[in-house]
Amino acid sequence: MQQRNILSSTVNRIHSLNVRYQLMPLGCPDIYPGQPCPTCPPCPPCPCTPGLLTTAIYQYTTFSDGQKNMYTDADAVPQLSTSGILGQQSVSIVNLFINGLLQPPNSYVVQNGLLVLSEVPAQGVPIILQFIQIVTS
Repeated sequence: MQQRNILSSTVNRIHSLNVRYQLMPLGCPDIYPGQPCPTCPPCPPCPCTPGLLTTAIYQYTTFSDGQKNMYTDADAVPQLSTSGILGQQSVSIVNLFINGLLQPPNSYVVQNGLLVLSEVPAQGVPIILQFIQIVTS
């Protein structure tokens, strides 16, 4: 019983020491405001930020016919799509989901208006291309 109390006491002491000495990282006062330490050297000026980043997300959706591995804008389901197939040069990130599973980038090629898959998906399986644009405002 006494060993358990000692162990519990040691664990609590270690935990309280960790919590007691956690400090906010030094950095830009706009992010971590507070009083500077009188013995610390002055912080360097904050680098200029380019502005807020904004994102736009687009989606191309179609269903596999079980025979082809190439899809175009004409194959899109308009009710489920917000765009055609965008080229990789116009977006920041492209994700492909086949039957709800994220596919590795080496299993497909995306060009403006064209999606080429390395394998033919089963018939009726949803194919979703997600396009994410990240831009500075």
